[in-house]
Amino acid sequence: MPVPAYGGRSIANIGPSVFAALGAPAPRSAGLAPPLDPAIDPFRGGRSARTALVAMVDGFGWLQFESWAKDSRLGKRWRDRAHPITTVFPSTTSSALTSLSTGVPPGRHGLVGYRQYLPKYGLVADMLKMSPIGVPVYDQLIGPNWAPSDIAGTPSLFRRFGRGTAVSRDRFQGTGFTRILYDGAEYVGYATASDLAHELASVLAREPPPSVVYLYWDELDTIQHLKGVNHRLFGLEVDRFAGLLEYVAESLAERRRDEITVLITGDHGQVPLTREATVNVESVPALLREMDRPLAGDRRAGFFSARPGRVDALRTALEGSLPAGSRIFDVAEVIEAGLFGPPPHHPELEARTGDLLALVPSPAGLTYLPPGASPPTRQLRSGHGGLEPAELLVPLVCGTLTELAGPGGRLPQR
Repeated sequence: MPVPAYGGRSIANIGPSVFAALGAPAPRSAGLAPPLDPAIDPFRGGRSARTALVAMVDGFGWLQFESWAKDSRLGKRWRDRAHPITTVFPSTTSSALTSLSTGVPPGRHGLVGYRQYLPKYGLVADMLKMSPIGVPVYDQLIGPNWAPSDIAGTPSLFRRFGRGTAVSRDRFQGTGFTRILYDGAEYVGYATASDLAHELASVLAREPPPSVVYLYWDELDTIQHLKGVNHRLFGLEVDRFAGLLEYVAESLAERRRDEITVLITGDHGQVPLTREATVNVESVPALLREMDRPLAGDRRAGFFSARPGRVDALRTALEGSLPAGSRIFDVAEVIEAGLFGPPPHHPELEARTGDLLALVPSPAGLTYLPPGASPPTRQLRSGHGGLEPAELLVPLVCGTLTELAGPGGRLPQR
């Protein structure tokens, strides 16, 4: 079983490197993950007076990146400055973005799935919506005294070190999940792609500019979920994002472009999914009889909790219900193996994950529709959350804004 490279080559290591370079305490002394491996750290473990721009492209997998970088004009500029790293486990947005913003692996911050059991509330919640699963509206768990620490075991790097600007979708501003990610940061919302470029250029042109800017772009992930793993669409979407950065570079003075260190990465890649290979857990009586609560985790990695004394019976039911090639592990064993990162762990880690972890091979997936919930209107054609290389490996592209997107040295359009 592969384990994410939490020792220095995962997205959990990016934030500690960035903030240490800006003068924050050493990651080890602050209880953070170690910094990036010196071989891929753009700061080489030293201090930097430059602005750091950390760009998170949702769904930006390494295997598809390699194909895109061979042909795209800007991709060729990125290719020589790119290294493969791992995301976290589960390889999903809620876990990965929280690791990027807190600088610790999922086992420490405690967001260990798109859907997860929260003992405080006694239910399985959608962590992006911060509502019980099956509830279509956002923030049903958020009360007047709610704080990010109610969910996350680690504060954001912005809160720890008192600096930072986040540039993300305006519709996410103020939601519970956004409050966890960017607690302590200035939030700059954008509405469209062109607005992203406009707002980011405005932020970077300030005098003085912010010392660290986190940028989030979600449309690559969206198009892959809807249309599947399609290299042409992947290339078109990444070209568009690269073009937005090029616009930002062209909007700034040359001196300012040279003063911005850019780190571009992804939270996961994607693998194909098919309806025929999907297991709808709510339709499998043999599983429901042994389950103590609804399925948690992700489409490609499910957490199952057994009724008291029925773990072995649940394992047997899973073995008879999941597709060939599936793997079933005791959660306690994968915690010990470091799948969620090294200790210290969130005090609720075992309670939030349950008894058994099931990993299904692509193009299989796991779904669960709560009683009374409306079925989805769209079939997802690709997904993530598991440990296959296409899900686990993501790029880390580093350079100055001039090197990655600035004018000059342009290559011909493909």
